[in-house]
Amino acid sequence: ILYLGPEHARFRPKAYYWIFIPCDILSLVLQSLGGALSSTSEGGSSAAVNVSIAGLSFQVFTLLVFIALALEFSFRWWKARRAEPQRKPVSRRFKIFAWFLGLSILFILIRCIYRIDELSQGYSGPLISNEGLFIALEGVMVLVAVYCLIVAHPGPVFADLDDEKALRNAVPPEDLERSKEAA
Repeated sequence: ILYLGPEHARFRPKAYYWIFIPCDILSLVLQSLGGALSSTSEGGSSAAVNVSIAGLSFQVFTLLVFIALALEFSFRWWKARRAEPQRKPVSRRFKIFAWFLGLSILFILIRCIYRIDELSQGYSGPLISNEGLFIALEGVMVLVAVYCLIVAHPGPVFADLDDEKALRNAVPPEDLERSKEAA
């Protein structure tokens, strides 16, 4: 958000941290709690399955809200960019980063939706015993998501932005002032 311009975001940049990190932690805690309850009940607890499904469902909901906000931000940025063609072009590295980050989020979303469907049938349903489907929609989705983030690691994209001078070269001065105020 700071790189492209906080004026295009619906919320202040720090608000995204305060909203999405706690939501992610809550969803992971619920999933862990459901898994722990399942292991102590030897897989016979429907309450444990429901807690896991609640965590996964909350994660899917949070991801969908994040995707919607990211798309809205992108659209607002793109629209403003078209109105000001003299602005410095976005680097190729940033474009690669954005596409692979988007793919990574999509693969995690697919994995979560699969897990909800798998667990909705309990531990005796047909999906939970389909090893090929599990490998493809659980393991491969996570693996590909991780590789997407390796290919498009944010370090090379934003490395120069730690330096105030580089940040001034990447962002127009009026946007830089807005980003400092928003942070």
